[in-house]
Formats: sequence, structure tokens, C-alpha cells
Amino acid sequence: MIDHQPTAQTWKRGAAVWGLWLLVLGLAAIVIYAIWWRAFFEIYYVWLSLGDATRLVYELTMIILTIGMVTWIAIGEPYLVAGARANRLMRRFWYVAIPLLIAGAIGLIIPMI
Repeated sequence: MIDHQPTAQTWKRGAAVWGLWLLVLGLAAIVIYAIWWRAFFEIYYVWLSLGDATRLVYELTMIILTIGMVTWIAIGEPYLVAGARANRLMRRFWYVAIPLLIAGAIGLIIPMI
């Protein structure tokens, strides 16, 4: 049996992957629960005014958005790990983070309209 000891490079790579993944997790939490929470409130309660169904539609939208972001984050972690092995970690990080940044920017603009 071959005993493989991780090198310092492996530890650094793992720390970088987890650090960037935690950054994506934090970014997703801010986008969903700070930015889009307010944007959907503005859309459903101010613009559309659906009456009694407003609260239900608002809550269902937030649940669906949360499930989508959790899926995005769950897929992002192995994607970052594979990118670290191929020496493309930062490129893959930006592929995961840029859609979140765009969604956050759109969510910030909606209440201003």
C-alpha cells in the first residue's frame, strides 16, 4: 500500500478552494437575503399588489430562489476543486461569482426604478 502524504501545495490549494467557496457562499447569502429580498418585496407589494395572494407568491418566490442558490453553491464546490487541480481556480471562481454579482446588481437596481 502506498502512503501518500499531502504536500504543502495540496494544503494551500485546498485552503484556497474552501476560502473561495466560502466567499461564494457569503456572496450568495447577501444577494438572496439582503438584495433580492428587498427587490421582490418592492415588486410584489408595491408594483403588482396581488391582494391576498401577495404574501404567498412572495414567499414561494423566495423559497424557489433559495433552492436555486443552494443548488448553484452545491455545484460550485466540486467545480472549484476540479479547477484547482487543473490550475484554473480563479477563472472558475469568477465563472461562479459573476452570475451572483450580476444578479445582485439587478436586484439593487429594481427598487430604484
